[in-house]
Amino acid sequence: MRNQLDIFDHDPARLAKANRDAADQARKDMQFPPKIRQERVDHYTAEAERLEALAALCSPTHAADGGNHSNARNAR
Repeated sequence: MRNQLDIFDHDPARLAKANRDAADQARKDMQFPPKIRQERVDHYTAEAERLEALAALCSPTHAADGGNHSNARNAR
């Protein structure tokens, strides 16, 4: 199953891209009325922005500046 997330190795940047792609698809889903389509686009876009902010916090440059690293594999 390729769409299943590995809960121990998920990448916020990859998930943000997936949400951006889902927002693009939600714009094209004509089975929903325009208001519902826009709500779906807004939801996926907000989630992408949240994940992009998380990815920025986890970036190597942020870690070098003394930021927290949230990679579960390195937590002990």
